[in-house]
Amino acid sequence: MALRVGQPLVREVSLVDRVAQHMTSLMLDGTLPRGTRVPPERILAEQYGVSRTVIREALRMLASKGLLETRGGSGTYIRGPDPAAAAESMTLLLRLHHGNMPVPYEKVHEVRRVLEVEIAVLAAARAQPDDIAALEREIGHQRQSRHDHDAYATSDLAFHAALAVATHNELFPVLLNSISDVMAEVRRLGAEVPGAIDNGLRHHERLLAMVKAGDAAGAVQAMTEHLRDSQRILLQGLEIEEARLRAERAVHGQNP
Repeated sequence: MALRVGQPLVREVSLVDRVAQHMTSLMLDGTLPRGTRVPPERILAEQYGVSRTVIREALRMLASKGLLETRGGSGTYIRGPDPAAAAESMTLLLRLHHGNMPVPYEKVHEVRRVLEVEIAVLAAARAQPDDIAALEREIGHQRQSRHDHDAYATSDLAFHAALAVATHNELFPVLLNSISDVMAEVRRLGAEVPGAIDNGLRHHERLLAMVKAGDAAGAVQAMTEHLRDSQRILLQGLEIEEARLRAERAVHGQNP
């Protein structure tokens, strides 16, 4: 047996990384709130005890992550973690991963089951009066827009987003929003299925009732049934869409 002399070496964190990590932690704990002007490189170098080159690279790293912004003639400012930007990055990542093809719908439903069942549980446990009011508003919008597919789809997304907000965990709205583009298409296809909107509204009303009652177990069951029904309706919607496309190809004399 060969004598083992060495072992994998752990790469030490560079000074640039350490400065960037420390500044990020100050943004997260509120010491450097959004809109704060970043001190000049010279001052930061003195405070951290490093060269201006290290500071320059650390600031460049933070800017590449969208945490800093430069305003011409004014300086560099804290932009801070932006949930909307994070969601946009996630959506872009999904698109890049699948090229020009949409993310397979069955994979989206797998993610929804993981996210939205837990969202329902936490919303039932943590929802405050303002959260309940937001959910009730969207139910009202859905009742009024039952014959307007686009308006209903918008309120449908908003209802699920309000549930995520009701968890009082800021990560859930970001994660849910990351698949919002795909879910908008899912809702468009589902809206073509007769009775789908009334069916969705009933599920939402039941979810609202469970959240208002603080019934976590009931919320799990309501969301599970809602997602199962949503998948069934999506499959019907895909069949309707495929039939429509076949009819269009036939009219134009194209091969199926």
